Parts: sequence; C-alpha cells; structure tokens
Amino acid sequence: MTINLVWFRSDLRVRYNPALYFACKNNESIVLALFISSMKQWKLNLFSSKKISLIYKNVISLSKELRKLNIILYYYESTTFSKSINYLVRFCKKNKVNNLYYNYEYEFFHQKRDIMAMKILKNNSIFSYGFHGSTLIQPGIITNKTGNMYKKYSFFKKKCIQMLATKQLNYIFKIKKRKKIVNHSNYKIPSFRFSLEKFNEQLFPIGEKKVIKKLKLFLKNKLNNYNSDHNSISLNSTSMISAHLSIGVISPLQCLLLLFKYRFNVHKYSVEKCLWINELIWREFFKHLLYFYPLLYKETILCNWEKNITWKNNKKHFNAWKIGKTGFPIVDAGMRQLNQIGWIHNRLRMITSSFLVKNLLINWKKGEKYFMSQLIDGDVALNNGGWQWISSVGSDSVPYFRIFNPILQSKKFDPKGVFIKKYVPELKKISSVSIHDPNLWHEKVKKEINYPQPIIDFSHSRRETLTIFRRAKYKL
Repeated sequence: MTINLVWFRSDLRVRYNPALYFACKNNESIVLALFISSMKQWKLNLFSSKKISLIYKNVISLSKELRKLNIILYYYESTTFSKSINYLVRFCKKNKVNNLYYNYEYEFFHQKRDIMAMKILKNNSIFSYGFHGSTLIQPGIITNKTGNMYKKYSFFKKKCIQMLATKQLNYIFKIKKRKKIVNHSNYKIPSFRFSLEKFNEQLFPIGEKKVIKKLKLFLKNKLNNYNSDHNSISLNSTSMISAHLSIGVISPLQCLLLLFKYRFNVHKYSVEKCLWINELIWREFFKHLLYFYPLLYKETILCNWEKNITWKNNKKHFNAWKIGKTGFPIVDAGMRQLNQIGWIHNRLRMITSSFLVKNLLINWKKGEKYFMSQLIDGDVALNNGGWQWISSVGSDSVPYFRIFNPILQSKKFDPKGVFIKKYVPELKKISSVSIHDPNLWHEKVKKEINYPQPIIDFSHSRRETLTIFRRAKYKL
C-alpha cells in the first residue's frame, strides 16, 4: 500500500492545490497531511501576531476540509527550519511514507530548508515531488534573451500575458474522497503556543470557501468600477484578499479563473483594460524576482548606488511615523490603519513609505521591517519589492526624483477626508477643505487642535532628498 504525505506550508487550501491533487491522484493510496509551524523562524521573518493568528485559524479550517476527504492533517510545533526537517523525516519513517508532495516556497531560507529536507528523504528512499502552486507561471521560464529575469515590469508583463493566453487555464483539481483512512480519526490540531492576536474576521474571513465567496462578490459587484475607484482610499473598492494569497488560502490561479469565469476570456480580452489583473501580475513579478534573486530575502538590492545614500535615520521621526503622529493627516491615518487592522491600502503603502524614505530620509529597510511586523498580509517578496520600488533602488523602481506630496495625495484620493476622520478622530471637526493641511487651518483661525504640528517642512525635505539621492546615484 502506497502512503503519500502532503507537506502543507503557505498553501492552506484544498482547491487548486497541485501538491494535494497529485498526492491523491491514485485513489488506492493512503494520504496523510502535515503542517509544521516554525515559531522562531516566523519571529525572525517578523511575522505579525495577526498573521500567525490568521495562519492558525486557517490550519484549523483546512483540517476540517481535509477530514471530509478522509485525510487527517497532523500538526507539529517546531522552532527552526532545521528542527522542522528533523521532525519531517521522523514522521515519514514512523508512518512508512513512500512519497512526499509539497508546493515550492521561494524565500532564501525556505529554499535551503527544502533542498536539505529532500536530500535526507532521498537517502531514506522517500521520493519528493514539488509543484509551483503559488504563482500563475512557473518561476524561471519567463526570461530575456540572455536567460535572465526581466528587471522591467512592462517586459515581464508582456511575456506573462503571452504565456497565460496560450496556457491551458480551465483545468480543475478535483479530489475524490479517500477510500481508506489511517488511525487517529479523533486527532485535533492543538493551540499554537504563541501570543495570538485578534483580527477582524469580517475583513479577513476564515477558510477557503468564505474567501472564494468574498472574491466572487468583489468580481460581481465592484470590478466594473475598479479601474476608476481602486485608488480611492475612502471607498471599499479593493478585493482585500492579499492576506489569504500570502498564506495560500486562495491561489492566484483561482483568482484568474474566477475573473475569466465571471467577466473575461483571456484569449479575447486585453489585460490592459483590467487593472485588477495587473495587481496579480505585479505579485507574480515580485515572486519571480525572489526566485531568481533569493538574497532579496536578506535585503539585498539590485542597484549599485543605494549604499551611497546618506540617511538621517532620526529616531524621533521614525517613532512619530510608526504611531501616526507626523502632523501629515493622510500619512498618520495610513499608519494607524496599519497598526489597528494589520492591513493598509496600496495607495497608502506608497504614500507612507515615500514619506519615510524621501522626506524623513530614513533607510527603507527600517520601514520594510516595521511593515512586515504589522501586516496580516505580510509577504517577503511583495513587501521587499514594494519598498525597493518606492525607494527607487529596486527593479523597475520609480525615478528617485518622484516624491509623493502627502497633501496633494490626500486631496486627490480622500477628497472629503472620510478616511482621515475615521483613523485620526482628532480632526473630525475640521472641514473637508482644511483637513488635508490642518496646520494651515490652525494658523488662519488660531484654534487649538489636539494634533501634532508637522515634524518636517515638506518643501525643504524634498529639496534635500533630491540633492542627496542625486549625489548618491551619480557619485557627485
């Protein structure tokens, strides 16, 4: 009797899970499932308490879905990746596992872990099969003429669309209920021995069925206006499934197939007309970059002049930015949203990160780490790629002279101050005209408000940053 083991990691779903599908392809085989937490590693990776809570609740949900298929999900709490490998090997030996199935992860230490684990398993006559279950296209096959990864998003996107147009996308991983189930049918997932933090389960529902329902509602009700509304901070216009993509409760392939099912046909519809597809391809771009350059995981950069930047790294300014008390309402509202719910609108990610790097002149690596420590959707590839992009030091980054003006951004994307008033209640009584620059209002009407003065002069900081970045880039 063949015994197959599915090693779940950042793929906490039953549907469109290639590792699970191929492990179950032979209906005569017994299939086991295993999830190993690595708390110490997660802490090193700065996983937020909200993200770990999201993982835990979705592991519980996954175990229930698997049980319907006569598959038991076992759980082991480890500390480090090396200890996880040791347990994996022991589990395989104890349960006489013949084959291991898993979906690839692309972070530096994750790749090292998998290479080491597969080597040890092979020495013990256990065969391993890996699959690309977290991307639309297998990383490594979208390359330029020299066989290297595109560093320009536009080139990558064009090639990606061409491949998706010719790829068979309508396959469905249907998994039949297992004929046989091993003992321990009363096995339950124990609680994580970690300080779990509550999060908003209406915003971030538990389990793939609820997430799929959430995405379907978005596609039916909000996609038509997404192109015009997606940058509006005060409107609930985004899909908000990034947290579930980050831990694999839903896959990008599912997202794409649902989009085509409800709206478009990839062979007939130009992706340029749908910015939501663009978001999926940006995610793909950063994932492929991490595959080609795994040391990005360790804050390596792809430009050769970032080391020449003279950072100020003012601690008081950094702390004011973290808690949302910079005196710039849209920046403060964005940071408070991040701290409260563990998620932040993409436009606000750009505004707040640009302010930190290009106005406060604080090293982008500090901001990247803080975001990662707070985000419920924290993803190394996307977080690192986004911070390098806005800081003008990564692949296809914005030019160094592009500096977001928080007041203009606020007026454009939160014109009535609805979002600001929600997260900065100190400004509730100020009119929508004045709320974007309350300091100017304060100087005119001479009324006191319980809100800090701007910690910097924006115009001066912009000129200073342009000078410093120009000198760094051109070694003046």
